[in-house]
Amino acid sequence: MPPAPLRYVQAAWTLCARFAGALCLLLTLGCATGPVDAPTSPVIVEATSLLGAPLERPALSPTTTRRLELDLESARLALEDAPSEQRTVWVGRRLGYLGRYDEAIRWYLAALVQYPDSYRLRRHLGHRLITVRRLDDAIQVLTEARRLAAAATNRIEPDGAPGPEGEPRSTTHGNIDYHLALAYYARGDFNAAADLWVECARRWAGNDDSRVAAMHWAHVSLLRAGREEEARSILALVDRYPDVIENFAYLELIQLYRGEITAGALLAREDRNAALEYGLSRYLIRLGAAIDGEERLIQLSQRPEWPAFGVLAAEADLADPTSL
Repeated sequence: MPPAPLRYVQAAWTLCARFAGALCLLLTLGCATGPVDAPTSPVIVEATSLLGAPLERPALSPTTTRRLELDLESARLALEDAPSEQRTVWVGRRLGYLGRYDEAIRWYLAALVQYPDSYRLRRHLGHRLITVRRLDDAIQVLTEARRLAAAATNRIEPDGAPGPEGEPRSTTHGNIDYHLALAYYARGDFNAAADLWVECARRWAGNDDSRVAAMHWAHVSLLRAGREEEARSILALVDRYPDVIENFAYLELIQLYRGEITAGALLAREDRNAALEYGLSRYLIRLGAAIDGEERLIQLSQRPEWPAFGVLAAEADLADPTSL
């Protein structure tokens, strides 16, 4: 049974969520005049970018919002039925999927009163602190998560938004180090970031999806830290045809770095996600095309999918002119 303060917080949030859901449904049914799947949520600023711009809660269609709110309600009911650390984590994760990042952070902080030694709560809290650009707080929280998890077995982490195969691909230790590395990277500490991503690629990755993601970031970090021989060696961790089922952007970047695909071929595509666009931007800057690379970073920093790591990294680069 949770301590009294946390029970009251959880009960209050549950009632608020139910009231908000009912109100949202009434407004949708009574006031919607546009297409059924047009975003209808009010504009809510969740964070401020590293460049000082307001970051609005990502817009979701009514269909997606209803589905995710049902998932959140199910997570809350499961927690009420049988409280546990893992079920507490899931409520926070479901809040994050809805773009309610500040609420997720407050939920994790309240939950740590009940589970003060939880590295799992800290892993997800650290992720959301990164999302809202609280990088120093994220480094502190994730460093503590790493310490608390040191003796724990590295297990596959359940995925609330799995890829096309529906198969979770990342591990708890890998996610702690991966997110801690990202916070260091955005702070410009490329040596610390590189060491953690190398650890992810060489030790924690249990499949090629996790491996190519860590390899990309490790390669870029090592180059920016002046560790060029290590940057080249990290590219040998997967063969020419790795078993990747979802991280295709990172795979293509590895192929680019190894000379197996050209930058022109990737630039000709119109479906570049934030990860691929960021990798290409840094690649062009390293080749000497700094003006083109910087312009791409500017465009990337203005994309609406600001929770993406590539957008965060673009903001960090633009906030520090010496990195361009």
